[in-house]
Amino acid sequence: MWTVDEPSGLQRMEGFTTTEPDPATITHALDVMAGCLGIDAPAARIEELTPRDWVAENLKGFPPIDVGRFFIYASHVDERPLLGRIPMRIDPGAAFGTGTHATTSGCLQAIEDLGKCHRFKRPLDVGTGSGILAIAMAKLWKLAIQGTDIDPTAVRVARENATLNGVANLLDFQTGAGFKPVSDQARFDLIVANILARPLTSIASDLARHLLPGGYAVLSGLIVRDERFVLGAYLAQGLVLERRYVRNDWLTLVLKKRG
Repeated sequence: MWTVDEPSGLQRMEGFTTTEPDPATITHALDVMAGCLGIDAPAARIEELTPRDWVAENLKGFPPIDVGRFFIYASHVDERPLLGRIPMRIDPGAAFGTGTHATTSGCLQAIEDLGKCHRFKRPLDVGTGSGILAIAMAKLWKLAIQGTDIDPTAVRVARENATLNGVANLLDFQTGAGFKPVSDQARFDLIVANILARPLTSIASDLARHLLPGGYAVLSGLIVRDERFVLGAYLAQGLVLERRYVRNDWLTLVLKKRG
């Protein structure tokens, strides 16, 4: 498993094996790799783990969470939401988006806040991952939602999650990068994209072209220091900043296309 702490840039790789590894072999492999890259060899730590139920341990890291009106839970959770909350079952799996990350919760809050003042008719979720944002919009507004993702596994997971949440009939997930699965003539009044800073800038012109005048865009997947870099790409396309949400140094932007 490879993880990156975006604010610090620290990268970490973890692996598990059922047989005792050879420290010398691992150290040599790291030295060779670092030499090829011209960097210092990373430190390796090897330790024996006590037997445990890894599935149960993993699920402990996904307690139910509340984001606005949304109550997000995994299948192991017995707790149910209070009256008036919108339940969403999203199990941790092979696609990004369980509600625990600040970018996902920021987008969910932005979607709910926008829905208080605007009645949307045709939203689009770019880089849908687990489908959590598209499912949230479908359950909140009872609308047909289109979603895209470059990863076929994510599209499969999103479709499964849509079925689990009883909104499969409202959701259309397609595989492809950015707006490629979307018809050139298609126009949307809300486009949500929770991806990363550089992909966000690369789709700015396509997003502006597919967004109706007066329509809104919810962008996330970037940290605060990338705001000027990403926002500049969208201001150049005629969008204006309406609101920003900051959670743990992660940023969600709400923009509007001049109409």
